[in-house]
Amino acid sequence: MQQTYALGRFTAAAIRAQAKDKAEMTSQLLLGEPVHILAAGKSFCRIRCCDDDFEGFVRTDQLLETEERTFRWQRDNPAFALDLWSSIMGDQVGLPVTFGARLPEFDGMRLTHGEQRFQYAGQAALSEDLRTEADLLIRFARRWLFVPRLEGGRTPTGIDPAALVQLVARLINVKIPRTAEAMSHHGRMVDFVIQAQPGDLAFFDNRKGQIEHVGILLPESKILHVGDRVRIDAMDHYGIFNYELGKYTHRLRIVKRLLPDMDLPNVLLKKRQKLAADENQMAIF
Repeated sequence: MQQTYALGRFTAAAIRAQAKDKAEMTSQLLLGEPVHILAAGKSFCRIRCCDDDFEGFVRTDQLLETEERTFRWQRDNPAFALDLWSSIMGDQVGLPVTFGARLPEFDGMRLTHGEQRFQYAGQAALSEDLRTEADLLIRFARRWLFVPRLEGGRTPTGIDPAALVQLVARLINVKIPRTAEAMSHHGRMVDFVIQAQPGDLAFFDNRKGQIEHVGILLPESKILHVGDRVRIDAMDHYGIFNYELGKYTHRLRIVKRLLPDMDLPNVLLKKRQKLAADENQMAIF
């Protein structure tokens, strides 16, 4: 059976649970991201994302069919856009691009998307040049502070908890699933929270015991996650403590490690300390 390949044509295309414009948006396909077309229709195509096998329906006119060579390059060694917001500019048209978008045939200044040539002046890097390190993971994640929560979202107009973790992990060449529950089956178990290190992933369950939330552990008893927005809250053995609300908001289930072990002090302090004001949470990449 012949494979059909495509890339995200525009800034972000909704991936829906059904082939209907009003169906639930389960995720988004960013510009240049490669997918397999499983079934092509006049209005919608059923697609499978190449990094995580996530499936859904995308409008046919928001996909750009491509050859296998381009698909494999975008899958295996893409150039990633690193600015939260930027744009690619052609002779007659420009397109907004967001963090994590993939720039086809990028040479440092120019790229080819479809049959058009564009210029890109923002920050970008080849995946082979990005280090698989906790420090870089955290710096990328901090760029998203204050972005609002949006279920299924993967852009600076809105993002959900698992999407943020998956997106920044992919930038350091770690591929993990799209949902928190599926993500929790990857990596190595950290038996005791006191042994956790920066960059570990903390997973949280609901009253039914189902894992439904994930965040990135930071030094000094903090966690970066998506609550009402991308935020930094206090973290201890029980879970996430929100000082604005004065209560725990998420109950800790497990901690997993995807990155190499580091010879560093553990992330938890002996006593929980009140976080700095929001203005001190700005990204410092």
